[in-house]
Amino acid sequence: MKVAYLDCFSGISGDMLLGALVDVGLDFQLLQRDLAGLGLDEYELYEQKVIKQGISGTKVQVLSLEGHVHRHLTDIQDIILRSSLPNPVKDKSLAIFTHLGEAEAKIHGTTVEQIHFHEVGAVDAIVDIVGAVIGFWRLGIEKVFSSSVHVGKGFVNAAHGLLPVPAPATLELLRGVPIYSRDIEGELVTPTGAALLTAYCQDFGSIPLVKVDRIGYGAGEKDLSIPNLLRLTIGELEVSENETYHGVKEGKAMTVEANIDDMNPEFYDYLYEKLFRAGAMDVYMQAIQMKKNRPAVMLTVQIPPDKLSAIRQILFAETTTLGIRVYPIKKYMLPYEFITLETKYGSAKAKIASLEGKVCTISPEYEDCRKLAQLSGEPLKHVYDELKERAKQEINKIR
Repeated sequence: MKVAYLDCFSGISGDMLLGALVDVGLDFQLLQRDLAGLGLDEYELYEQKVIKQGISGTKVQVLSLEGHVHRHLTDIQDIILRSSLPNPVKDKSLAIFTHLGEAEAKIHGTTVEQIHFHEVGAVDAIVDIVGAVIGFWRLGIEKVFSSSVHVGKGFVNAAHGLLPVPAPATLELLRGVPIYSRDIEGELVTPTGAALLTAYCQDFGSIPLVKVDRIGYGAGEKDLSIPNLLRLTIGELEVSENETYHGVKEGKAMTVEANIDDMNPEFYDYLYEKLFRAGAMDVYMQAIQMKKNRPAVMLTVQIPPDKLSAIRQILFAETTTLGIRVYPIKKYMLPYEFITLETKYGSAKAKIASLEGKVCTISPEYEDCRKLAQLSGEPLKHVYDELKERAKQEINKIR
């Protein structure tokens, strides 16, 4: 399996990632031809070799000629959908901008449809994001890993005024990502960088067992006391005890159980919500019979090993249990990805899982289907079936 590892010791931005992809071997002229498919003429694209703290890297710069432009998500979706880009590039780019829109809407207390993109709606941000998606696609990257992410500190000037670092939308996008800050003043992670990172990577930590093929460095704009570079390593993932054949991944998890017979059942909804926010992967209950023939439930929570302390605290604080049981378990996971689809009811996401390189499961996102059913007045099952059928059609096109 061809994989990439992002070393974010100096953060990540869209242009840094694009520079790293070019530095590692993405053909710049081919990139320009692919980007021409967007039909945008208000920019020029340059590449340049630069030195940061004695290390050579590539700086890719988008020179915008359009002035200050604000776009809605629908404007960007129209640009991408009308483009001549390949369907996999369109789907991934649309998903990234949708994720950006959701983060911005949450921070500003509005809806995705109403949100104005400021910096990330400009032509340079569109080129950075779509260009990076083209790069991963052209290089045939099947999976992306990343280090913990250096975010910087202090404040940054933005369209909404002076914002803390990381900017609120950036931090929202980085949910679930291990981040840290050292003595570097300034914004090291941009919203475009965070959106690209989380769109491609779910595995953070040390570099996995990889047979290294190529290494590239993408340069940031500023000169810092550390090399302002994003390092990208590409290679073949070596088969280890944690990886089975055909991409099915073996991972470690923990099961936490508690028997509860004296808790107000109205509290469970709040408890579930709190457990999921704290990182639980799954939560469910089973009816059981306890001593003295007392009916009860066995609450089961599946968690990543590093979430045990937080989950344990919630269970003791929010339930009436006096004790919990904890077991280490193995999980086997099919590789999957999300695609964003346009239906007659609106846009929604579907999860596509594969086995041995073939699609084996299509799962429309329930919350998206629920929202579209409420907006359209159509039965939920009709919206669900429509999205599933659209996903099948898109998969057949890619084949």
